[in-house]
Amino acid sequence: MMLRASVKHAGGTADLRAIIGEAGEVGDAPPHSGLLVAFADACVHGTPEALVVARQRLTDATSAAFAVDAAGVVANFEMMTRVADTTGAAYVDGAQAATADARALTGADAFETVRWG
Repeated sequence: MMLRASVKHAGGTADLRAIIGEAGEVGDAPPHSGLLVAFADACVHGTPEALVVARQRLTDATSAAFAVDAAGVVANFEMMTRVADTTGAAYVDGAQAATADARALTGADAFETVRWG
């Protein structure tokens, strides 16, 4: 699974519905995306028990190395959000309009940390 900009750079198109479990009409979700979403959700919002289950399911379907990489991605995004929040960083000019569709699809505007400068 790649970031939206990475997909564009590689010449593809991103279907953001994959991250909320609704991909299929415009394109199929990447392999293991359901397990990745469940793992990320368990990392951020789950109980320790839910994390153990999600991590084991991801490892069983892929490999331990894949699960470690996924954990690194989740940790990095959590870190970047916290750094941005603690510094009071605001979106750059034009980001609000450019991200409107993605934010609406994912419900990101409901996050407590949304700041528009």
